[in-house]
Amino acid sequence: MPHRTEDVRNVALVGAAGAGKTSLVEASLFLGKMIPRKGTVEDGTTVADYDPDERSRKHSLTSKALHLPWEGAHIQLIDTPGAPDFSAETASAVAAVETVAIAVSAHDRVSVTARRRFEEAGALGLVRIVVATKVDQENTDPAVFEASLQANFGEHVIPMNVPDAFGPGLTKIHNVFADDVPAALRDRVLDLRKQVIEAVVECDDALIDKYFREGAISKEELWHAFPKAIREGHIVPVLHTSSRKELGARQWLDFLAHETPSPAEGVVRAAVGLDGASVKVAVDGPFAAQVWKIVVDPHVGKVAHLRIHAGSLAAKTSFVVRRTEKTERIGDLYEVQGKDLKAVPSARAGDLVAVTKVEDLRVGDTVTDGRVALTFAPIAFPRPVVSLAVLPKSHADDAKLLPELHRLAEADPSFVPERDASTGELVVRGTSPLHLETALHRLAHRKVEVTTHPPKIAYRETVGALGSGEYRHKKQSGGRGQFAEVHMRVEPLARGSGFEFVDAVVGGTIPRQFIPAVEKGVRDALGKGELAGFPVTDVRATVHFGKFHEVDSDEHSFKLAGGHAFHVACSAARPLLLEPLIDVEIDVPSRFLGDVSGDLNSRRGRILGVETSGDHTKLRARVPMAEMTTYATELRSLTAGEGEFRAELSAYDRVPPPIDQQVIAKHKKAAAGIPA
Repeated sequence: MPHRTEDVRNVALVGAAGAGKTSLVEASLFLGKMIPRKGTVEDGTTVADYDPDERSRKHSLTSKALHLPWEGAHIQLIDTPGAPDFSAETASAVAAVETVAIAVSAHDRVSVTARRRFEEAGALGLVRIVVATKVDQENTDPAVFEASLQANFGEHVIPMNVPDAFGPGLTKIHNVFADDVPAALRDRVLDLRKQVIEAVVECDDALIDKYFREGAISKEELWHAFPKAIREGHIVPVLHTSSRKELGARQWLDFLAHETPSPAEGVVRAAVGLDGASVKVAVDGPFAAQVWKIVVDPHVGKVAHLRIHAGSLAAKTSFVVRRTEKTERIGDLYEVQGKDLKAVPSARAGDLVAVTKVEDLRVGDTVTDGRVALTFAPIAFPRPVVSLAVLPKSHADDAKLLPELHRLAEADPSFVPERDASTGELVVRGTSPLHLETALHRLAHRKVEVTTHPPKIAYRETVGALGSGEYRHKKQSGGRGQFAEVHMRVEPLARGSGFEFVDAVVGGTIPRQFIPAVEKGVRDALGKGELAGFPVTDVRATVHFGKFHEVDSDEHSFKLAGGHAFHVACSAARPLLLEPLIDVEIDVPSRFLGDVSGDLNSRRGRILGVETSGDHTKLRARVPMAEMTTYATELRSLTAGEGEFRAELSAYDRVPPPIDQQVIAKHKKAAAGIPA
C-alpha cells in the first residue's frame, strides 16, 4: 500500500445463495497465500463469513472486502450475500467495483437473483463475467446448463475454459486457447475459439474488416482488443471452477489479473458539480471517494468503507463530507480483510480502505479534499417491501430502541425505521421477513428486546356522492355566549386529489373574518371519518351559507361549527372506505407463472403486464396492500425460493363490499378494546 492504480482489480462476486461464492473467495485467498489453509462454509471457518449469525445459518448476510496479490495485480474481491433478502449489500458492493462476477452453479439453472444481478451490472456499464461453480457436482448436465446461460445472459456469453468432464469425473479444466487440449475436446475448443474471436472483432471496425478479409487475426491482435470487447459487452466470458477439487481457481485469478479493467480503465463514475452538471472524475485528480459500506462494530465503533475514485488519502489527515460540508479529521487508514483491519499509511485511486470513528458519515456519502466540489451519484438500494410494527418489551428497552434502530439503519440503507404518520405505530421496513428477522436479531445482540406484530393498514375515507349538512353551535352560560351556524356541501374529487375548500358565501351571512376559522374546523375534521375514524381525503367542502351573532360569534365558534357541519355533510354523502394499493414487479422462473398469477388473482390483484425472457418471467400487477402483508414468504413458497418482487405505494381505491364492512367492523372492535 498504496497500490498502483493500474495494478488494482476491483471485483464484486454476486449470485444466488448456495452458488459457491464464499468457497471461491476462500480458494482465491489460499492460492494468493493470504491464508495458510482453506476454511469451509459448512464448518464456519471461512475468512468472509466471520459473523456468528452467518456461521450458524451457513450463508453470507453482509458483503465483505478481501484482497490478495496475483501476478503483479492487487485483486480486491467483495464477497456478497446471495439471498435476495440482503440485496442492499450487493448494491453497495457493485458501486465500488469495475467488474461484476456472477456465480452460477453448473448443477442448477440460472436463478432469478443471478439474472437480476447480471442486468443491474449491465445497466451500470460494468464489466461482467460468469463464474460456473460446482462443475464437479453429480447430475450436472452441461447441455442444460449452457442453454440456461444463453437463454438468460444472451449469445455473447462464451466459455473461456472447458472441463474435461462435468460431475465427479472432472480432472482438469482447459483454457480454450491452450495447446494441450485433449483430442476429445478439440472440436468443442475450436468452436469456442471461433466464437471468442468473432465476438472480440466486433469491437473494432478495422479488426472485423481484416478478419472477414483474411479469415484470421493474430493472437496479439486478439488479446489487445479483448479488454475493450469485455468492457463494451461484446463478450461475457464464462470461467468454470470447482472449489472442492481446487480446479479453475488459478484460471479465474489469471483472468482477473490480465483481462479485467483497472480503475483507470473501467467505467467512469457519474458525478455532478455544484451546478448539477456532470463532472468527469480522473483517477489522477484531487482526492474524491465514496462511502460504499458502513459497519457499526461493538468494539471499534463506526467503520466507514471508502472506495477512492481519484487522488490519494493519507492517514491522520482530514477530508470534507460533501453532504454536510464539514471537515472531518481521520485517524488511521485501514486495509480490510474480512473482519481484520490493517493500518496503512496511505491509499490512492482504486483502493478500498476504511476509516473509523467518523460519526457523521452515511452510505453513499462523497468525501473530498475540499479542492473539488463534486458529488458522486447516490447508490441505488432496493426499496423495502415488508413491514413490522415494533414495541419495546420494557421501559429500559424503550429508551434504547430508537437509537439502536437508527444505528442498524446506518449500516443497512434498506432497513428503514420510522413512525407511521397515519397509524402512529413505530414500524421497521425491509426487503423480506428474513431481512427484518436478522435485523431484529442484531437488535437483541445489543440488549434491546421488542415484540412485533403486522402493522396497521393506513385506510382512508372519502365520499361517493354530493351531500349537504348544517350545524349550529350555540352555548350560553352567563356573560358572553358562543354562536355560529354553518351550511356546507361536500362532494367527491378524483383519486389522489386530496382536499379542497371552497368559500361560496354571499351576502355576508358568514363574515369574511370567520371563513378561515370554518376552514380550520373542516381540516381538523378530516382526521376522523364517519365510517371507522380513518382520515378523509379526495373531497371538496363548500361552505355556502351561515348565520352569526354580532356579540356572541367568534373564531372558536365557527371552527367548531365548520367541523361538525363537515361531519354531517359527509354522513349524507355516501361515505366510502379507501385502501392503499401497491404496484409490484415480480420476477419468477417461467414454470411458476401460472401459480403466481393465480395467487395474485386470489389477492384481488390486477395483472398489468407480463414479459418473458429466457426461462424467466416478469409480472407487473397492482394489488391491495392488505393482501400483501405475508406475500414475501408465500412467493418464496410458491417458487421454491426463487421468486423476487419489488413494490411501491401506487394509489388509493375503494374497498369493495363486503370487505369494507369487515374492515370497518374490525376497526370498531379494536377501538372499543374488543379482541378480534
